[in-house]
Amino acid sequence: MTGLLAFLLLLAPDPTSSPPPDAGVPQRPVRSAEDEEVIRNLDLLEHLADGEALEMVLELEAERAKP
Repeated sequence: MTGLLAFLLLLAPDPTSSPPPDAGVPQRPVRSAEDEEVIRNLDLLEHLADGEALEMVLELEAERAKP
């Protein structure tokens, strides 16, 4: 049993050693120029969809206001 304990102590990491510099910090994936363009286009489409929804609500409100 003592031999097993001594073996495990040899395998245990050194508590005084510092962790690697990127430990616990998520790395941002590298995006290509094409990826950036797709993201910009998606943002534009989302804004257009929001604008169309607002336009539709305004049209419905105008129709409800008619006698």
